[in-house]
Amino acid sequence: MIKLIVVIKRTAAMSQTQFHEYWRTRHALKVRSIPACAKYIRRYVQAHTLDSEYAAGDPAYDGTAEIWFDSVQEKNAFFSDADYLSIVAPDERVFADMHQTRFLLCREEQVI
Repeated sequence: MIKLIVVIKRTAAMSQTQFHEYWRTRHALKVRSIPACAKYIRRYVQAHTLDSEYAAGDPAYDGTAEIWFDSVQEKNAFFSDADYLSIVAPDERVFADMHQTRFLLCREEQVI
């Protein structure tokens, strides 16, 4: 099992409230709507930056997404799927600043 961790910075056009609402509802629905989601993704979790972090100033990032796949090949198949490319990928640019968003492909090793 591999995990893709995406560290997301919102677009300048969205407030923190708009970003979190859009990401957790509209974007999540688009991801779940494509057949490739059920075929390739084993787990998808969003972690939203706490409101208290915004009270201290603009945080470096607005949240993380963790997406589990059985293999690198499955991850590649998902991200090259026609529905992903036509429905999900364009939507990512609506709420995420893709120049500041970071991607980390890793294997989880439990310590505790």
